[in-house]
Amino acid sequence: MHVAVVYSKGPNWREEGPKGEHISRHIAHQRKNFEAGKLVMGGPFMDEQGGMAILEVDSRDEAQQIVQKDPAVSGGFYVVALRAWRVVQKR
Repeated sequence: MHVAVVYSKGPNWREEGPKGEHISRHIAHQRKNFEAGKLVMGGPFMDEQGGMAILEVDSRDEAQQIVQKDPAVSGGFYVVALRAWRVVQKR
């Protein structure tokens, strides 16, 4: 199943720019999930007001566990909304 993860600024967000520590740790977490075959795609929105990732997982619970292990989420820099996503068209 696919799960869309929508990231928004959390209560501990601070403007550090693209090389800030919480961004670096978030990217490392995402890279690990990409290499494990769980992250299909992800990145920031063009207006820099959050971002989105698509996970391919066995369950919504698995997606929740992956997201909660993200240091930027557990540290309150991001808050997330998870939405199960039914893919009906794909290239």
